[in-house]
Amino acid sequence: MILGIALAYYVILILVVGFVARRKIKNVNDFTKASSGLGWLTLTFGFTLIPLGAGHTLSLWESAPMLGASVMWWGIVTGGIFLPIMMLWIGPWLRQTGLNTVPEILEKIFGKTFGRLNAAINIATWTGIGAAETVATAVAIYVLSAQAIPLFPWCILIALILIFAYVYLGGMLQLAWLNVVNGIVMIIGSYIGMFALTGWLAGNVFFQGTSGWAAVEALFNAGGTVDVPGLAGSMLRQFDLGNAGMWFMVIIPVAVLHLSAGAVGQNMCSPFFAAKSDEDCRKGVFLGAFVNGMASVPWIVMALTAMVAIPALLAGNPDADKLGPVLLALEALPQPIVALLMISLMAATLSTGGATLLANANILTNDIIKGCLKPDMTDETKMKVIKISVLICGLLFAFPALSNAVIFPVFLWCFSFGIPIFIVYFMGLKFKISRSAAWTTIVVAYIVNFWWTFLPIPAALYGTPLDLNMYPVTIVSIVLGVILPLVMPDRQPGLLVKGGKMSDLANR
Repeated sequence: MILGIALAYYVILILVVGFVARRKIKNVNDFTKASSGLGWLTLTFGFTLIPLGAGHTLSLWESAPMLGASVMWWGIVTGGIFLPIMMLWIGPWLRQTGLNTVPEILEKIFGKTFGRLNAAINIATWTGIGAAETVATAVAIYVLSAQAIPLFPWCILIALILIFAYVYLGGMLQLAWLNVVNGIVMIIGSYIGMFALTGWLAGNVFFQGTSGWAAVEALFNAGGTVDVPGLAGSMLRQFDLGNAGMWFMVIIPVAVLHLSAGAVGQNMCSPFFAAKSDEDCRKGVFLGAFVNGMASVPWIVMALTAMVAIPALLAGNPDADKLGPVLLALEALPQPIVALLMISLMAATLSTGGATLLANANILTNDIIKGCLKPDMTDETKMKVIKISVLICGLLFAFPALSNAVIFPVFLWCFSFGIPIFIVYFMGLKFKISRSAAWTTIVVAYIVNFWWTFLPIPAALYGTPLDLNMYPVTIVSIVLGVILPLVMPDRQPGLLVKGGKMSDLANR
């Protein structure tokens, strides 16, 4: 019943918006950039929902049993730092280039080989993020089916179909308008679901003379602790800014990873390439920051609540961390509210999955197939190729999604690939361009990233912030990416230095 409600909602919404948007699609520019006509509302929601997805839902509630309420900083930092920087500064820069992709910009600055390397890396790393969105969408479908449809592989396959349909008919215009509707539904639905738990908790959760939410808090204060170096303490008391562990284990990594990966990630940047004006990039910044900052709260609250409210349902379940909030919803809430809650979850995941799929297909078509194999491709052929590329990139999501990986480490690893690219990109715009410095920075930073991820690191670093691959990658990227362009003999002025304009990219 509830699966039918949710699927009917999305099928009807996707088809109606898709067919309306399709009528406006005449060429590839219409499909990937909405004819550069996104106004402030569609751009705000089109962009704001992209960083949400599994990053603000499944990855956070999956990590809540280990990190406690500290994972809420993910949404706070993203909404308070990443969103404003992208919408006020980086987004308008992207729009002013008049180009189509981030790899195309990097190619103009650092040469064809560098741009094409970034194109391949962008597709590879963001395929991991697309897989995460697929898994999160599949979890919602699994719950809606009352666990009757196996999570692996059938819910994964249904999720892939929905993500594919989210952008296939109308491209960026379809994505933007769907995000406007789903952004509103997501916030309303998730908060209704969270607050609807109040009555059930009052009659089912008791501890030391308290019940309901008070009993949940008392249970955590009595024994719910975070067992992570630098973050030890109650799971509900993780907002002490005087705690060094909070800064080094949560706040700084979230800020650095989102800004670096997002600023050079085609999926995050796509709405800005489609913006009507610089003002449209900036106008919705407060609305976007509010939506992004608040979106993760209900899911984290429900994940923590599930730990003490339904421990018997979670015990022995191999997917307990992935299913905590949804198992709680099935146990505690009426079916219509469960349906609304899962529709809200899918609003977040489908928006990010769809944006990532469209971005990867755009890069595959524009920077790899056209750029490397057929530079004289006509617009008509390019339109056919990008539709095929959407299908190929969607199928690529399936392989990591079916592996049932833990989502949070996937985000940390994939996002860290953007750190050195962001540093050399920023230096090339605002200070000095040096192709040899850019290559040196990228190669060394990626070696360090693979080393910290797959090989043993010095024992002295275990349990310290340097245990996270983000820190050594950031340190190497900043030291090499900032110093080398200032001293290398092939250095040139940055594109925005001494009156330079982003439009100069087209002439390089």
